[in-house]
Amino acid sequence: MEKLNSIISQLKVFLKTDRLSQVRDALPDSLFLLEKGYNLVTTDNTTRYSLKLIESVIDISWEDLNIGHWSTVPENHRKLHALACFLKVIGLLQLAMQDDENTADNLKEAVRTADLGLILGCGFHDELSTAARLISSALFELESDSFDPEISKCTYSSNCDAFPGIKGEEICSLKLPSLQYFSEHHFYPQKPAILLDCISHWPAFGKWDNINYLKKVAGHRTVPIELGSSYTENDWGMRLTTLQEFIENHIIRKGDSVGYLAQHQLFNQVPELQNDICVPEYCCISDLEDGSYGVDTNAWFGPAGTVTPLHYDPKHNLFCQVVGSKRVLLYSPEDSENLYPHDATMLNNTAQVDPYSPNYDLFPKYRQAKAYECHLRPGEMLYIPPKWWHHIRSLDISFSVSFWWE
Repeated sequence: MEKLNSIISQLKVFLKTDRLSQVRDALPDSLFLLEKGYNLVTTDNTTRYSLKLIESVIDISWEDLNIGHWSTVPENHRKLHALACFLKVIGLLQLAMQDDENTADNLKEAVRTADLGLILGCGFHDELSTAARLISSALFELESDSFDPEISKCTYSSNCDAFPGIKGEEICSLKLPSLQYFSEHHFYPQKPAILLDCISHWPAFGKWDNINYLKKVAGHRTVPIELGSSYTENDWGMRLTTLQEFIENHIIRKGDSVGYLAQHQLFNQVPELQNDICVPEYCCISDLEDGSYGVDTNAWFGPAGTVTPLHYDPKHNLFCQVVGSKRVLLYSPEDSENLYPHDATMLNNTAQVDPYSPNYDLFPKYRQAKAYECHLRPGEMLYIPPKWWHHIRSLDISFSVSFWWE
């Protein structure tokens, strides 16, 4: 209980300044409920009733977040959602202090609430991130016996020798190229390359292949998981789950469908994992005239057999392999017509052709496309230029990091 009391005290420091002023433009009904819940939480008068007030605000903002396209959601709705989630976290901790029998359940719900605020909300990042980190640590102490010493390391069974479908020309490899060489021969000409010995210093190597390490650092964190063969297929969907449940159901054991933690800003959500990697120095080379650059860092974690369909991205991409291996097929933007992009606006950067099982009757021009390929192994980094088409298949349990920038 002393630890929980310490966590509550640390989190309430964030409430010493007026946080409600940041959501004053919210709808009056939501603001009224939030103010009542805010006052009860900050005066240590949390009850199931006060928690219901805050949960009502979360429910209202949740509906607002799920109307229309995500990009059109007003920022004030997301701020309201984030603050309500933070208040609920403190309320759940206060309830955990009152209820010894349900302490673990209240803490799990508190971490989940903080993560939903981080994933769906806007603002209050430090508050929610601190809450999730501190409560996850407390849960780890409560449930340290859930770690399985018999299943600690990721296992590999990749076969790089035989693949159906198209074969590609080998992509060139460069050992620790200078910034000048990389910019002159690959960045500005936009030519792909495998970069060697550039990330071997990352602390992630020797850590991320340890399942128990990932459980300890982020096991109770809620993350979005893709389910199904790929996002172009009818069986595809998404689900929110804890990283520990994902590992147990899709990494250690083979689930009913393929699960993939794909293109998620996990490192922004879990700073402990961010400390295990570094942004490659090549990201300082920019197309922008003022030389400024922002880097989007995403995690890709899943079992053998995950597939990212043939598509292109508008930004430069350094795709770094940390655990396991992947086979990557690439095609030049000049081959776009031969790859038959989908007509639908949402998928116009995705090809209809499956390189592993091409239908030449439907897509005859695909015979003219020139493929490049590589087998990306731990410690290797693939430079994928903007608008270069790429298809990625994991050959083992795999953990990759992508860095996108302009």
